[in-house]
Amino acid sequence: MSKSLSSISDLSSKEFEAIFKKIVSFKKKSKSKLKGKSIGLLFEKHSTRTRLSFEVAISRLGAYPIYINRSDTQISRGESINETAKIFSLYLDALIYRTSKQKNIKDFASSANIPIVNALSDEEHPTQVISDIFTIREMKGKSKLRNLKIVYFGDGNNIANSLALIAKALNLNLIISCPKGYEPSNKIQKLAGKNLIIDNNPFEAAKNADVIYTDVWTSMGMEKEEKKRIKAFKDFQVNKNIVKLARKDFLFMHCLPAHVGEEVTQDVLNLKNSVVYRQAENKVYSAMAILDHLLS
Repeated sequence: MSKSLSSISDLSSKEFEAIFKKIVSFKKKSKSKLKGKSIGLLFEKHSTRTRLSFEVAISRLGAYPIYINRSDTQISRGESINETAKIFSLYLDALIYRTSKQKNIKDFASSANIPIVNALSDEEHPTQVISDIFTIREMKGKSKLRNLKIVYFGDGNNIANSLALIAKALNLNLIISCPKGYEPSNKIQKLAGKNLIIDNNPFEAAKNADVIYTDVWTSMGMEKEEKKRIKAFKDFQVNKNIVKLARKDFLFMHCLPAHVGEEVTQDVLNLKNSVVYRQAENKVYSAMAILDHLLS
């Protein structure tokens, strides 16, 4: 079984450092040795940035991106993940997989002989968060990373979980600010330990923040909870009253797409402190670095 990226927890601090160095290198147009390899993309959920960034990354690495529509495969007719993983391993050198359940990622990785990369599941979004932390490091400096106050406004979704796990791995200071009852699971909180603080007061959380990060209040698959969530999170909107409490040189981050008027206001998105498009651009270089790390 090859090395996969199912979870942030699959990587050590040394591996993160190696990946960050590769991102810098690829931003300087260095070349990879993946020419001739075939990399599949199996996306069972909608995607713009993640799919495009990986397809572009694979092409720039000299490999062949092969998009696989789930409805065109035998999975849609009941073939098991175990069997599909074995077949994919015969034809592909790696698979980028976006799905609903974390269990699907783990089952694929355990049955395949090629690297499986989690491009989003209900529990984690590791490739997004690797790119995000690199963006913070790039903007604020490597030496300052561990001293920054990183504040995430939102529920305990896949982004929050991956942020909590990478905070533990890299010894970062993460605060998750959300209404009571919407925190990350006890399991995630336990794994993150002292590197994660839960704060149910958004104004206290925002004080002197170096980074303010938010995400949609209603993730894919939770549309039935939308009205309830909008009511619960109304005080956790990232707006001018929140960001004025942060440091003057704070960074505003969002993995996009944003629901403007819900989790964030348009004026905050347009601030000079907003780095949402740098985040999006860095996803290409991060994807290149992750694949190069797993396949080299």
